[in-house]
Amino acid sequence: MKRLMLFLLVVLGLYGYFERPAFFKRNHYYPAVEAVSGKIAGQDFQNVIAEVSEKTMPAVVNISAVQIIEQQVPMFEFFFGDPFEEFFGGRPEPYQRRRRFRAEATGSGVIISEDGYVLTNEHVVRGASELKVIFKTGDRDVHYNAEVVGRDPATDLAVLKIKSDKKFPAVSLGDSDKLRIGSWVVAIGSPFGLEQTVTCGIVSAIRQKVILENTAYENMIQTDAAINRGNSGGPLLNLNGEVVGINTAIYAPTGVFSGIGFAIPINLAKNILEEMIDKGKVTRGWLGVYIQDVDRAIALQFGLKEQKGALVNKVEPGSPADKAGIERGDIIIEIDGKEVKNTFSLRRLVSEAKPGQTVRLKIVRGRKYVEAAVRITEMQGEESRGARGRIEKEETDGEAEWEGIRVSELSEDIRSVFDIKSGVRGVVVIGVDPGSLAGEAGLMRGDVLQGINQNSVSGIEDFRKAAKKIDLSSGVVFDIIRRGEPLYITIIGE
Repeated sequence: MKRLMLFLLVVLGLYGYFERPAFFKRNHYYPAVEAVSGKIAGQDFQNVIAEVSEKTMPAVVNISAVQIIEQQVPMFEFFFGDPFEEFFGGRPEPYQRRRRFRAEATGSGVIISEDGYVLTNEHVVRGASELKVIFKTGDRDVHYNAEVVGRDPATDLAVLKIKSDKKFPAVSLGDSDKLRIGSWVVAIGSPFGLEQTVTCGIVSAIRQKVILENTAYENMIQTDAAINRGNSGGPLLNLNGEVVGINTAIYAPTGVFSGIGFAIPINLAKNILEEMIDKGKVTRGWLGVYIQDVDRAIALQFGLKEQKGALVNKVEPGSPADKAGIERGDIIIEIDGKEVKNTFSLRRLVSEAKPGQTVRLKIVRGRKYVEAAVRITEMQGEESRGARGRIEKEETDGEAEWEGIRVSELSEDIRSVFDIKSGVRGVVVIGVDPGSLAGEAGLMRGDVLQGINQNSVSGIEDFRKAAKKIDLSSGVVFDIIRRGEPLYITIIGE
Protein backbone atom coordinates (compact mmCIF):
# COMPACT_ATOMS: atom_id res chain seq x y z
CA MET A 1 0.00 0.00 0.00
CA LYS A 2 2.80 2.39 0.88
CA ARG A 3 4.52 1.60 -2.41
CA LEU A 4 1.28 2.35 -4.31
CA MET A 5 0.85 5.72 -2.58
CA LEU A 6 4.49 6.65 -3.27
CA PHE A 7 4.02 5.76 -6.96
CA LEU A 8 0.89 7.95 -7.19
CA LEU A 9 2.67 10.90 -5.59
CA VAL A 10 5.53 10.64 -8.08
CA VAL A 11 3.09 10.51 -11.01
CA LEU A 12 1.13 13.51 -9.73
CA GLY A 13 4.37 15.44 -9.19
CA LEU A 14 5.56 14.82 -12.73
CA TYR A 15 2.13 15.77 -14.11
CA GLY A 16 2.17 19.02 -12.12
CA TYR A 17 5.68 19.82 -13.38
CA PHE A 18 4.83 19.41 -17.07
CA GLU A 19 1.24 20.70 -16.91
CA ARG A 20 1.59 23.58 -14.44
CA PRO A 21 -0.74 26.57 -14.97
CA ALA A 22 0.19 29.06 -17.69
CA PHE A 23 0.46 31.89 -15.13
CA PHE A 24 3.12 29.99 -13.20
CA LYS A 25 5.11 29.21 -16.34
CA ARG A 26 4.93 32.78 -17.63
CA ASN A 27 6.00 34.50 -14.46
CA HIS A 28 8.71 32.12 -13.38
CA TYR A 29 10.17 30.64 -16.56
CA TYR A 30 9.64 33.02 -19.48
CA PRO A 31 9.95 36.65 -18.30
CA ALA A 32 12.52 37.54 -21.00
CA VAL A 33 10.32 36.23 -23.79
CA GLU A 34 7.35 38.19 -22.47
CA ALA A 35 9.45 41.36 -22.20
CA VAL A 36 10.87 41.52 -25.74
CA SER A 37 8.60 39.49 -27.99
CA GLY A 38 5.69 40.91 -29.95
CA LYS A 39 5.42 44.26 -31.72
CA ILE A 40 7.21 47.57 -31.32
CA ALA A 41 5.23 50.50 -32.77
CA GLY A 42 3.16 47.99 -34.73
CA GLN A 43 6.17 46.43 -36.45
CA ASP A 44 8.41 43.45 -35.89
CA PHE A 45 11.47 44.89 -34.19
CA GLN A 46 13.86 42.75 -36.20
CA ASN A 47 12.54 44.38 -39.41
CA VAL A 48 12.20 47.93 -38.18
CA ILE A 49 15.79 49.02 -38.92
CA ALA A 50 15.61 47.47 -42.40
CA GLU A 51 12.34 49.28 -43.17
CA VAL A 52 13.67 52.63 -41.91
CA SER A 53 16.80 52.17 -44.01
CA GLU A 54 14.92 51.22 -47.18
CA LYS A 55 12.55 54.15 -46.76
CA THR A 56 15.28 56.74 -46.17
CA MET A 57 18.40 55.69 -48.09
CA PRO A 58 17.21 57.08 -51.47
CA ALA A 59 17.18 60.57 -49.90
CA VAL A 60 20.68 60.30 -48.36
CA VAL A 61 23.48 61.54 -50.61
CA ASN A 62 27.25 61.67 -50.72
CA ILE A 63 28.71 65.18 -51.07
CA SER A 64 31.98 65.82 -52.87
CA ALA A 65 33.52 69.20 -52.00
CA VAL A 66 36.49 70.29 -54.11
CA GLN A 67 38.85 73.10 -53.16
CA ILE A 68 41.28 74.67 -55.67
CA ILE A 69 44.45 75.46 -53.73
CA GLU A 70 47.31 77.59 -55.04
CA GLN A 71 50.90 77.42 -53.79
CA GLN A 72 54.10 79.16 -54.76
CA VAL A 73 56.93 76.74 -55.60
CA PRO A 74 60.49 77.41 -56.88
CA MET A 75 61.19 77.02 -60.61
CA PHE A 76 64.19 74.76 -59.96
CA GLU A 77 65.45 72.37 -57.32
CA PHE A 78 68.86 70.73 -56.93
CA PHE A 79 68.94 67.07 -55.93
CA PHE A 80 72.61 66.93 -54.88
CA GLY A 81 73.07 70.29 -53.21
CA ASP A 82 73.09 73.81 -54.58
CA PRO A 83 76.23 74.99 -56.48
CA PHE A 84 75.48 78.60 -55.55
CA GLU A 85 75.79 77.69 -51.87
CA GLU A 86 79.11 75.91 -52.46
CA PHE A 87 80.85 78.70 -54.40
CA PHE A 88 79.23 81.85 -53.11
CA GLY A 89 78.18 80.88 -49.56
CA GLY A 90 74.51 81.35 -50.28
CA ARG A 91 71.84 80.98 -52.92
CA PRO A 92 69.76 83.44 -54.88
CA GLU A 93 66.03 83.53 -54.52
CA PRO A 94 64.64 81.16 -57.17
CA TYR A 95 61.95 82.31 -59.53
CA GLN A 96 58.55 81.45 -58.12
CA ARG A 97 55.70 79.87 -60.00
CA ARG A 98 52.15 79.26 -58.82
CA ARG A 99 50.90 75.70 -58.73
CA ARG A 100 47.20 74.86 -58.58
CA PHE A 101 45.89 71.55 -57.35
CA ARG A 102 42.54 70.06 -56.33
CA ALA A 103 41.81 68.87 -52.81
CA GLU A 104 38.65 66.81 -52.44
CA ALA A 105 36.74 66.06 -49.25
CA THR A 106 33.60 64.01 -48.84
CA GLY A 107 30.66 64.15 -46.50
CA SER A 108 27.00 63.28 -46.36
CA GLY A 109 23.70 65.09 -46.76
CA VAL A 110 19.98 64.47 -46.73
CA ILE A 111 17.35 65.77 -49.17
CA ILE A 112 14.66 67.71 -47.32
CA SER A 113 12.42 68.71 -50.27
CA GLU A 114 11.59 67.10 -53.58
CA ASP A 115 12.89 70.12 -55.51
CA GLY A 116 16.42 69.23 -54.42
CA TYR A 117 17.34 71.12 -51.24
CA VAL A 118 19.96 69.21 -49.25
CA LEU A 119 20.72 69.72 -45.54
CA THR A 120 24.29 69.06 -44.41
CA ASN A 121 27.06 70.39 -42.15
CA GLU A 122 28.61 73.76 -42.88
CA HIS A 123 32.10 72.36 -42.32
CA VAL A 124 31.50 69.81 -45.13
CA VAL A 125 31.14 72.58 -47.75
CA ARG A 126 33.33 75.28 -46.20
CA GLY A 127 35.76 76.75 -48.73
CA ALA A 128 34.56 74.51 -51.57
CA SER A 129 34.76 75.89 -55.12
CA GLU A 130 33.00 72.87 -56.66
CA LEU A 131 30.20 70.80 -55.15
CA LYS A 132 28.68 67.58 -56.39
CA VAL A 133 25.83 65.56 -54.92
CA ILE A 134 26.17 61.85 -55.61
CA PHE A 135 23.35 59.30 -55.62
CA LYS A 136 23.92 55.57 -55.49
CA THR A 137 21.69 53.95 -58.12
CA GLY A 138 22.23 50.22 -58.34
CA ASP A 139 25.82 49.61 -59.42
CA ARG A 140 26.44 53.11 -60.70
CA ASP A 141 26.74 56.59 -59.26
CA VAL A 142 24.72 59.55 -60.53
CA HIS A 143 26.37 62.96 -60.10
CA TYR A 144 24.65 66.35 -59.92
CA ASN A 145 26.22 69.76 -59.58
CA ALA A 146 25.07 71.70 -56.51
CA GLU A 147 25.48 75.13 -54.95
CA VAL A 148 25.34 76.47 -51.39
CA VAL A 149 22.20 78.56 -50.89
CA GLY A 150 22.63 79.17 -47.17
CA ARG A 151 25.10 78.51 -44.39
CA ASP A 152 25.27 79.08 -40.67
CA PRO A 153 28.70 78.51 -39.04
CA ALA A 154 27.22 79.10 -35.58
CA THR A 155 25.20 75.87 -35.79
CA ASP A 156 27.44 74.14 -38.37
CA LEU A 157 24.53 73.76 -40.79
CA ALA A 158 24.28 74.48 -44.51
CA VAL A 159 21.69 74.03 -47.25
CA LEU A 160 22.61 73.06 -50.84
CA LYS A 161 20.44 73.17 -53.97
CA ILE A 162 20.88 70.45 -56.60
CA LYS A 163 21.10 72.03 -60.07
CA SER A 164 18.33 70.01 -61.67
CA ASP A 165 14.62 70.33 -62.37
CA LYS A 166 14.02 66.70 -61.44
CA LYS A 167 12.01 65.68 -58.41
CA PHE A 168 13.97 63.84 -55.74
CA PRO A 169 13.00 61.56 -52.84
CA ALA A 170 12.86 63.56 -49.61
CA VAL A 171 12.74 62.75 -45.90
CA SER A 172 10.33 63.86 -43.20
CA LEU A 173 11.67 66.03 -40.37
CA GLY A 174 10.73 64.77 -36.92
CA ASP A 175 10.67 66.35 -33.45
CA SER A 176 13.99 66.07 -31.65
CA ASP A 177 12.42 67.37 -28.42
CA LYS A 178 10.61 64.04 -28.12
CA LEU A 179 13.85 62.05 -27.98
CA ARG A 180 14.58 60.32 -24.71
CA ILE A 181 17.77 58.79 -23.42
CA GLY A 182 17.57 55.18 -24.57
CA SER A 183 15.54 55.93 -27.73
CA TRP A 184 16.62 53.85 -30.74
CA VAL A 185 18.14 55.82 -33.62
CA VAL A 186 19.58 55.00 -37.06
CA ALA A 187 22.50 56.82 -38.73
CA ILE A 188 22.98 56.79 -42.51
CA GLY A 189 25.89 58.33 -44.39
CA SER A 190 29.15 57.86 -46.26
CA PRO A 191 31.91 57.12 -43.73
CA PHE A 192 35.32 57.08 -45.43
CA GLY A 193 33.49 57.61 -48.74
CA LEU A 194 31.54 54.34 -48.42
CA GLU A 195 28.06 55.42 -49.56
CA GLN A 196 24.79 54.17 -48.11
CA THR A 197 26.21 52.88 -44.81
CA VAL A 198 23.64 52.20 -42.07
CA THR A 199 24.35 51.90 -38.33
CA CYS A 200 22.04 51.91 -35.36
CA GLY A 201 22.18 52.53 -31.63
CA ILE A 202 20.48 54.54 -28.95
CA VAL A 203 20.45 58.11 -27.69
CA SER A 204 23.12 57.95 -25.00
CA ALA A 205 22.70 61.48 -23.63
CA ILE A 206 21.62 65.03 -24.46
CA ARG A 207 24.65 67.27 -24.01
CA GLN A 208 24.25 70.99 -23.35
CA LYS A 209 27.90 71.54 -24.18
CA VAL A 210 30.76 69.39 -25.45
CA ILE A 211 34.25 70.32 -26.69
CA LEU A 212 35.75 68.20 -29.47
CA GLU A 213 38.99 68.95 -31.31
CA ASN A 214 39.07 72.49 -29.86
CA THR A 215 35.54 73.16 -31.12
CA ALA A 216 32.70 73.84 -28.69
CA TYR A 217 29.30 72.35 -29.54
CA GLU A 218 26.08 73.03 -27.67
CA ASN A 219 22.76 71.22 -27.31
CA MET A 220 23.95 67.99 -28.97
CA ILE A 221 22.40 64.52 -29.22
CA GLN A 222 24.92 61.91 -28.11
CA THR A 223 24.55 58.45 -29.65
CA ASP A 224 26.42 55.16 -29.76
CA ALA A 225 25.31 54.52 -33.36
CA ALA A 226 28.61 54.20 -35.24
CA ILE A 227 29.55 57.56 -36.80
CA ASN A 228 32.88 58.03 -38.56
CA ARG A 229 34.56 60.67 -40.70
CA GLY A 230 32.41 61.13 -43.78
CA ASN A 231 29.16 60.65 -41.84
CA SER A 232 29.11 64.42 -41.22
CA GLY A 233 25.91 65.93 -42.59
CA GLY A 234 24.02 62.64 -42.78
CA PRO A 235 20.72 62.06 -40.98
CA LEU A 236 20.03 60.56 -37.57
CA LEU A 237 16.59 58.95 -37.74
CA ASN A 238 14.01 57.68 -35.29
CA LEU A 239 12.20 54.37 -35.84
CA ASN A 240 9.47 56.14 -37.79
CA GLY A 241 12.05 57.09 -40.42
CA GLU A 242 11.96 60.79 -39.46
CA VAL A 243 15.12 62.88 -39.25
CA VAL A 244 15.77 63.88 -35.64
CA GLY A 245 19.38 65.03 -36.01
CA ILE A 246 22.24 65.84 -38.38
CA ASN A 247 25.36 63.81 -37.61
CA THR A 248 28.18 66.21 -36.93
CA ALA A 249 31.05 65.11 -34.71
CA ILE A 250 32.68 62.13 -33.04
CA TYR A 251 34.75 61.62 -29.94
CA ALA A 252 37.63 59.68 -31.45
CA PRO A 253 40.99 59.70 -29.64
CA THR A 254 42.16 57.07 -32.16
CA GLY A 255 40.67 58.85 -35.17
CA VAL A 256 37.88 56.30 -35.66
CA PHE A 257 34.59 55.42 -33.98
CA SER A 258 34.88 54.86 -30.24
CA GLY A 259 31.22 54.54 -29.24
CA ILE A 260 30.42 58.26 -28.92
CA GLY A 261 28.99 60.38 -31.72
CA PHE A 262 27.07 63.66 -31.78
CA ALA A 263 24.23 65.07 -33.87
CA ILE A 264 22.63 68.52 -34.14
CA PRO A 265 18.95 68.33 -33.05
CA ILE A 266 16.69 68.73 -36.08
CA ASN A 267 14.48 71.24 -34.25
CA LEU A 268 17.46 73.61 -34.19
CA ALA A 269 17.74 73.23 -37.97
CA LYS A 270 13.98 73.67 -38.51
CA ASN A 271 14.12 77.03 -36.72
CA ILE A 272 16.60 78.46 -39.24
CA LEU A 273 15.97 76.53 -42.49
CA GLU A 274 13.62 79.07 -44.05
CA GLU A 275 15.95 81.98 -43.28
CA MET A 276 19.01 80.12 -44.63
CA ILE A 277 17.20 79.36 -47.90
CA ASP A 278 15.64 82.83 -48.31
CA LYS A 279 18.54 85.02 -47.12
CA GLY A 280 21.58 82.76 -47.35
CA LYS A 281 22.42 83.33 -43.69
CA VAL A 282 20.85 83.51 -40.24
CA THR A 283 20.29 86.87 -38.58
CA ARG A 284 20.67 86.71 -34.81
CA GLY A 285 20.22 89.10 -31.96
CA TRP A 286 23.26 90.40 -30.06
CA LEU A 287 23.46 91.54 -26.45
CA GLY A 288 27.17 92.24 -26.12
CA VAL A 289 28.19 90.40 -22.95
CA TYR A 290 30.75 87.73 -22.12
CA ILE A 291 29.16 85.22 -19.76
CA GLN A 292 29.81 82.08 -17.75
CA ASP A 293 27.65 79.49 -16.01
CA VAL A 294 26.62 79.93 -12.40
CA ASP A 295 28.20 77.21 -10.29
CA ARG A 296 27.54 76.47 -6.62
CA ALA A 297 30.18 78.87 -5.36
CA ILE A 298 28.80 81.75 -7.42
CA ALA A 299 25.24 80.96 -6.33
CA LEU A 300 26.25 81.03 -2.68
CA GLN A 301 28.38 84.17 -2.87
CA PHE A 302 25.97 86.16 -5.03
CA GLY A 303 22.94 85.27 -2.91
CA LEU A 304 21.05 83.11 -5.41
CA LYS A 305 18.44 80.68 -4.13
CA GLU A 306 19.08 78.33 -7.06
CA GLN A 307 22.14 77.47 -9.15
CA LYS A 308 20.95 79.01 -12.40
CA GLY A 309 21.45 82.03 -14.63
CA ALA A 310 24.38 83.51 -16.56
CA LEU A 311 27.05 85.60 -14.84
CA VAL A 312 28.21 88.62 -16.82
CA ASN A 313 31.99 88.45 -17.09
CA LYS A 314 32.48 91.47 -19.33
CA VAL A 315 30.30 94.05 -21.08
CA GLU A 316 31.35 95.08 -24.58
CA PRO A 317 31.68 98.89 -24.76
CA GLY A 318 28.96 100.46 -26.89
CA SER A 319 26.94 97.22 -26.99
CA PRO A 320 23.19 96.99 -26.29
CA ALA A 321 24.00 95.68 -22.80
CA ASP A 322 26.35 98.62 -22.14
CA LYS A 323 23.73 101.13 -23.28
CA ALA A 324 21.12 99.48 -21.05
CA GLY A 325 23.35 99.72 -17.96
CA ILE A 326 24.25 96.03 -17.60
CA GLU A 327 27.29 95.66 -15.35
CA ARG A 328 30.01 93.12 -14.84
CA GLY A 329 28.94 90.84 -11.97
CA ASP A 330 25.24 90.96 -12.92
CA ILE A 331 23.53 87.58 -13.12
CA ILE A 332 20.85 87.40 -15.82
CA ILE A 333 18.06 85.04 -14.75
CA GLU A 334 15.18 85.91 -17.11
CA ILE A 335 14.53 87.35 -20.59
CA ASP A 336 10.96 88.50 -21.24
CA GLY A 337 9.75 86.20 -18.48
CA LYS A 338 11.60 83.15 -19.86
CA GLU A 339 13.97 81.46 -17.44
CA VAL A 340 17.70 81.64 -18.12
CA LYS A 341 19.06 78.34 -16.84
CA ASN A 342 22.65 78.73 -18.03
CA THR A 343 24.83 80.42 -20.65
CA PHE A 344 23.42 78.23 -23.41
CA SER A 345 19.81 79.22 -22.72
CA LEU A 346 20.79 82.92 -22.55
CA ARG A 347 22.55 82.73 -25.93
CA ARG A 348 19.59 80.89 -27.43
CA LEU A 349 17.02 83.39 -26.14
CA VAL A 350 19.07 86.39 -27.28
CA SER A 351 19.78 84.89 -30.72
CA GLU A 352 16.06 84.22 -31.20
CA ALA A 353 15.25 87.88 -30.61
CA LYS A 354 14.95 89.95 -33.77
CA PRO A 355 17.33 92.89 -34.25
CA GLY A 356 15.56 96.05 -33.14
CA GLN A 357 13.40 94.18 -30.63
CA THR A 358 13.40 95.42 -27.03
CA VAL A 359 13.55 92.71 -24.34
CA ARG A 360 13.34 92.95 -20.56
CA LEU A 361 16.05 91.32 -18.49
CA LYS A 362 15.65 90.26 -14.88
CA ILE A 363 18.98 90.53 -13.10
CA VAL A 364 20.47 89.75 -9.70
CA ARG A 365 22.77 92.62 -8.72
CA GLY A 366 24.19 92.97 -5.23
CA ARG A 367 21.73 90.33 -3.94
CA LYS A 368 18.81 92.41 -5.21
CA TYR A 369 16.54 91.88 -8.21
CA VAL A 370 16.59 94.60 -10.85
CA GLU A 371 15.19 94.86 -14.37
CA ALA A 372 16.62 96.39 -17.52
CA ALA A 373 15.20 97.03 -20.98
CA VAL A 374 17.63 96.20 -23.78
CA ARG A 375 17.23 96.94 -27.49
CA ILE A 376 18.79 93.96 -29.27
CA THR A 377 20.98 94.58 -32.34
CA GLU A 378 22.22 92.21 -35.05
CA MET A 379 25.11 89.86 -34.38
CA GLN A 380 27.91 90.35 -36.85
CA GLY A 381 30.43 87.95 -38.41
CA GLU A 382 30.89 84.23 -37.89
CA GLU A 383 29.15 84.34 -34.53
CA SER A 384 26.04 84.84 -36.36
CA ARG A 385 29.08 80.89 -31.27
CA GLY A 386 34.89 72.40 3.96
CA ALA A 387 37.92 73.74 5.70
CA ARG A 388 38.41 77.42 6.09
CA GLY A 389 41.09 78.87 3.84
CA ARG A 390 43.99 80.56 5.53
CA ILE A 391 47.16 82.45 4.77
CA GLU A 392 49.90 79.90 5.29
CA LYS A 393 52.89 82.22 5.66
CA GLU A 394 54.05 85.74 4.89
CA GLU A 395 57.70 85.97 3.90
CA THR A 396 57.67 89.67 3.00
CA ASP A 397 55.43 92.63 3.53
CA GLY A 398 54.63 92.68 -0.18
CA GLU A 399 53.67 89.00 -0.58
CA ALA A 400 51.17 86.52 0.85
CA GLU A 401 50.05 82.92 0.32
CA TRP A 402 46.70 81.17 0.35
CA GLU A 403 45.83 77.57 -0.55
CA GLY A 404 48.72 77.03 -2.95
CA ILE A 405 49.04 80.48 -4.57
CA ARG A 406 51.55 83.24 -3.81
CA VAL A 407 50.50 86.81 -4.56
CA SER A 408 52.43 90.03 -4.70
CA GLU A 409 51.86 93.77 -4.76
CA LEU A 410 51.85 95.30 -8.24
CA SER A 411 55.27 96.94 -8.37
CA GLU A 412 56.62 98.45 -11.60
CA ASP A 413 58.95 95.46 -12.03
CA ILE A 414 56.04 93.02 -11.59
CA ARG A 415 53.94 94.98 -14.09
CA SER A 416 56.78 94.81 -16.58
CA VAL A 417 57.31 91.05 -16.12
CA PHE A 418 53.61 90.17 -16.59
CA ASP A 419 52.76 93.03 -18.99
CA ILE A 420 50.11 94.51 -16.68
CA LYS A 421 48.81 97.97 -17.57
CA SER A 422 49.40 100.86 -15.18
CA GLY A 423 45.68 101.43 -14.54
CA VAL A 424 45.06 97.89 -13.27
CA ARG A 425 44.76 97.54 -9.47
CA GLY A 426 44.93 94.43 -7.28
CA VAL A 427 47.52 91.77 -6.44
CA VAL A 428 49.21 89.47 -8.93
CA VAL A 429 49.67 85.70 -8.67
CA ILE A 430 53.42 85.05 -8.85
CA GLY A 431 53.36 81.34 -7.99
CA VAL A 432 50.90 78.43 -8.13
CA ASP A 433 51.25 74.93 -6.70
CA PRO A 434 49.74 72.75 -9.49
CA GLY A 435 48.41 70.18 -7.03
CA SER A 436 46.81 72.76 -4.76
CA LEU A 437 43.15 73.66 -4.51
CA ALA A 438 43.76 77.03 -6.20
CA GLY A 439 45.86 75.43 -8.92
CA GLU A 440 43.23 72.84 -9.72
CA ALA A 441 40.60 75.62 -9.86
CA GLY A 442 42.57 77.25 -12.68
CA LEU A 443 44.40 80.21 -11.12
CA MET A 444 47.60 80.97 -13.06
CA ARG A 445 50.80 83.00 -12.74
CA GLY A 446 50.13 86.51 -13.97
CA ASP A 447 46.48 86.57 -12.91
CA VAL A 448 45.59 89.85 -11.20
CA LEU A 449 43.18 89.36 -8.29
CA GLN A 450 40.87 92.38 -8.04
CA GLY A 451 38.17 90.98 -5.80
CA ILE A 452 37.32 88.09 -3.48
CA ASN A 453 33.65 87.28 -2.82
CA GLN A 454 32.64 90.73 -4.14
CA ASN A 455 35.09 92.48 -1.80
CA SER A 456 37.50 94.75 -3.65
CA VAL A 457 41.20 93.89 -3.45
CA SER A 458 43.58 96.76 -4.23
CA GLY A 459 46.65 95.49 -2.37
CA ILE A 460 48.15 92.85 -0.11
CA GLU A 461 46.35 94.03 3.04
CA ASP A 462 42.97 93.81 1.29
CA PHE A 463 43.91 90.32 0.09
CA ARG A 464 44.85 89.16 3.59
CA LYS A 465 41.66 90.49 5.15
CA ALA A 466 39.47 88.90 2.44
CA ALA A 467 41.37 85.59 2.56
CA LYS A 468 40.87 85.27 6.31
CA LYS A 469 37.11 85.46 5.81
CA ILE A 470 36.99 82.72 3.17
CA ASP A 471 34.94 79.67 4.10
CA LEU A 472 35.43 77.10 1.35
CA SER A 473 32.22 75.30 2.24
CA SER A 474 30.38 78.45 1.17
CA GLY A 475 32.54 78.88 -1.91
CA VAL A 476 34.90 81.60 -3.05
CA VAL A 477 34.68 83.70 -6.20
CA PHE A 478 37.85 85.41 -7.41
CA ASP A 479 37.44 88.44 -9.67
CA ILE A 480 40.57 88.46 -11.84
CA ILE A 481 42.20 90.00 -14.91
CA ARG A 482 43.96 87.51 -17.19
CA ARG A 483 45.87 88.78 -20.23
CA GLY A 484 43.88 92.00 -20.08
CA GLU A 485 40.47 90.31 -19.93
CA PRO A 486 38.20 90.03 -16.87
CA LEU A 487 37.29 86.57 -15.57
CA TYR A 488 35.71 84.89 -12.55
CA ILE A 489 37.39 81.83 -11.01
CA THR A 490 35.50 79.84 -8.38
CA ILE A 491 36.47 77.31 -5.71
CA ILE A 492 34.20 75.39 -3.35
CA GLY A 493 35.03 72.80 -0.71
CA GLU A 494 33.20 69.54 -0.17
